[in-house]
Amino acid sequence: MASILLIIALTCYLGGVLYSFFVFATKATRPSRELLAFVGLGFILHTAAILAEWWQLGHFPIVNPREVSSFIGWAIAAYFLVMRHRYQARALPTFILPLVYLFTLVSMILPESTQAVPATLQTAITDNSVIKVLFPIHVTLVIFSYAAFIVTFVCGVMYLVQEHELKAKRFGAAFQRLPALNTCDEIGYRSLTVGFVLLTLGVVTGIIWNNQRDGRYWHNDPKEVMALVTWLVYLFIMHYRLTADWRGRRVAWLSIAGFVVVMLTWLGARTLGGYHVFG
Repeated sequence: MASILLIIALTCYLGGVLYSFFVFATKATRPSRELLAFVGLGFILHTAAILAEWWQLGHFPIVNPREVSSFIGWAIAAYFLVMRHRYQARALPTFILPLVYLFTLVSMILPESTQAVPATLQTAITDNSVIKVLFPIHVTLVIFSYAAFIVTFVCGVMYLVQEHELKAKRFGAAFQRLPALNTCDEIGYRSLTVGFVLLTLGVVTGIIWNNQRDGRYWHNDPKEVMALVTWLVYLFIMHYRLTADWRGRRVAWLSIAGFVVVMLTWLGARTLGGYHVFG
């Protein structure tokens, strides 16, 4: 059941991607109701697929890369739908929706895991209710922070492209379709703030979950260390954005660098083993 729902959701996301490309390429000024219908229906079906898989597996479906990839795609779609109510920039769906589709597609391509649930997660499944509740909250907060940082990264790329077009005095297709520099900067800053707050809450709930599980707040695990590095990178950006009024090109490059650290935290740290062998 979960697979069927995910296939239909993926089809809806593809419709949204193609429609966003059409609007971007033709500079169409039609209402975005069709786009929101594609993405909204895909998101609803994707949510149902995650809930169905949770019920079938008996644990929060975020143990292996396939499940995590699906969850990240779902989180980006959710963040896009929320953000779309405030910002109507035509280029945003063109950059963001392919990522939703890609993550969801990867989750369907990756093979089903035949391994047992890692021992580090057994307590999150079988122990007291506090641990059971903390684990999905912790993971959801962290992944939604990743979704916000992805949007920050996209806005950083759009800012640099738009700035390059302006400096070269080329007012062609890219200049006409991309948001204004101040719009890119504003959306990127708001997503940066949301992502930093969510990551902070995710780290805090993770530390509490550690303590509830085995009495230790910190395991010096590669993923814990990388998560702390990620948090410090974005703290650095937030600090200088607020105190030194850093913005524009400098923040755009830092946002791209921060996203690289996020990807290293998600993909690289897992290969090093340790306490966080899941995800």
